[in-house]
Order: sequence, then structure tokens, then C-alpha cells
Amino acid sequence: MEFKWRKSQLKPDALVIAKGLAEAHDITPYNQEQLADLILSGLKTGEIEYEKKGASYYTKNIETWLNERLLKNTIILSADDYKKALYRAFRLLVLADIAKTDFGSSRQRDFGQRWTDFTRGFLGEIGIKHFFEKNCGMEVELEEKEVGAVEKFLPKDITNVKDKGQWRAVKCDVSIKTSKLRSMWLDIGSQLEHSEAFIFIKIGLTTDHLISFFKSIGYLEELVDMGEELGEVTGRKEEIKRLCSKIPDVNIFPAYIAGFVWKQDFKNSKLIIRETKKKKIITGGIGLFEKGIANGVEGLGDITPGKHLACLSALRWSEKDWLELKKKM
Repeated sequence: MEFKWRKSQLKPDALVIAKGLAEAHDITPYNQEQLADLILSGLKTGEIEYEKKGASYYTKNIETWLNERLLKNTIILSADDYKKALYRAFRLLVLADIAKTDFGSSRQRDFGQRWTDFTRGFLGEIGIKHFFEKNCGMEVELEEKEVGAVEKFLPKDITNVKDKGQWRAVKCDVSIKTSKLRSMWLDIGSQLEHSEAFIFIKIGLTTDHLISFFKSIGYLEELVDMGEELGEVTGRKEEIKRLCSKIPDVNIFPAYIAGFVWKQDFKNSKLIIRETKKKKIITGGIGLFEKGIANGVEGLGDITPGKHLACLSALRWSEKDWLELKKKM
């Protein structure tokens, strides 16, 4: 299958491509909107091959990408996986000494945003545990997050593996980085020396996940009761029914393990720069985004220099690559 797409209309074109693929293939566990997000990031980064014919762009081998890369490296996170991650994130944020600002930024984040970000991070770790069991036939143990300064739990995520029925420490440190489905870059910031390998997992965590969770535990009923006491609600049962009908249930979340990089990859490779008359933009590759080398990064904008970045198309993702990582661990 071949699909035409336009750089200026990539979002709507990605939806059309997703619809076309869904009609010809089983895209489970993704829905068409989620697949479109993955296609959008894939085309922008070259993870999905394409070619230019005249003034137009056409996908190339997209069915191979769908079946051999995306779906083979996808796992499903259950409602229980989500609830575990949600609680771990909540406990950590309440009890630990964690800054309210983004790393490398002065932007303040409210509790809800930090709760979502940390929940996604814990979901990523749980997802990688499932992935190693499913695709590599290996059980792994994740690092127990200490309550305290955030620096205490940055260095590594996978601590132990089961070898011949016995648990032992990993032979090389492995960090897990988690983001949204549309993300284009594995961003490890300044943490290059903390691990030997960095895995990138993208999760379809919905924007309404928190309110879906509140619905599942009966919190909406308490909220309506509060509104009733304050004179905001007249028909309790009807109000609860009306609200619940608008909020989806907690469901499964698909997760795409896009690949990984070795620490050495950052030293042996370089970022790809597209230069125009007015500016220079990082569009791909792998390396350190240093001050002065470009005006920004495709998909990230004007970010703080000093970040180690790896584009989706630069990740290691084949069965052979995962086997190599398994052996090193």
C-alpha cells in the first residue's frame, strides 16, 4: 500500500493513512486516532520510509513498519497496571521531595500535571517489564523508588533479571524513558553517564484518564453529593447518570516500545541538521544538542541546550537488537 501525504497537512493525512491501514489490517490494540499519532511522528522522523515523487511525498513499506516494527513491539497495559502506576506516582509526589518545576526549566507544574507525568513514567516501567517477558522471554525487576530527593531514583530502572531460575543484578544499567504516542525523540537530558542503555516507550495514556479513574472508584457520586449540599444539584441520580455517560471507563492502554540506544551511540553518531536561509533545525539522528549548532529541534521547538537526543529512526528495535541487549543484561 502506498499513501500520499503533505508536509503542510500531515495531521489530517496521517488520519487518512491510519483509516486506510485499519481497513486492510488489524491495528489492535490501537484505535485510528492513536495510530495516526504514531504515523505522524514516524513520517516526520523517517521512522516510516517515504519517497518524493515530483512535489509530493509517498509512504514506502508502511505495512512492513506496521506489522514488523510497530505491532511486534507493542504491549497492552491493563487497568490494574494503570492503577498501580497511578498510586505509585501519587505516593511519591506526596511523600518525596520533588521539585514542582520541569527539569531544566522554571515552569511550575500543578499537582495534576505532575501526577500524570509520573504515572506515565511508572507505566513505562511496568510496560517494559511486560515487554521483556513477552518478546525476550526474560523476567526483570524494576528499581524500587525511594522516598526522598529525585536524584536518588534517576540512575537506573531495571535492577535485576532472572537467570536460570535465580535473581541476579543486571550486568549493565538500563534506563526507561516514557512519552506520548506522538513523541519523536528519546530525550535523556544530561543523564548519559547514568546507564549503558536507554529504552524509549510511548504510551497511549488518554487525556481523560484521571477523571475515568475517579468515575471507577465512585468519586463522582461524592462530588455530586457535595454539589447537592451546596445547592448546585437538584436531581442527584439524574446528574450522576448524565456525568457518567460522558466519561469513558478505565480501559487498556497500548504501549509502543519504539527501541533503545546504547550510551556509545551518542558518541559514535551525530544529529542531522536541516539548514535554510533563516535558521538551522535538528531533524533527526542522535547526539548532543549543544548551544549554537541549531535554532531548535523538529517536534520539540526551542529547547535548552545540553540535551542528549535520539530520533525515532535512529533507535535500535529489531529482534536481533533486543537479543543483544538481553545478553548484555
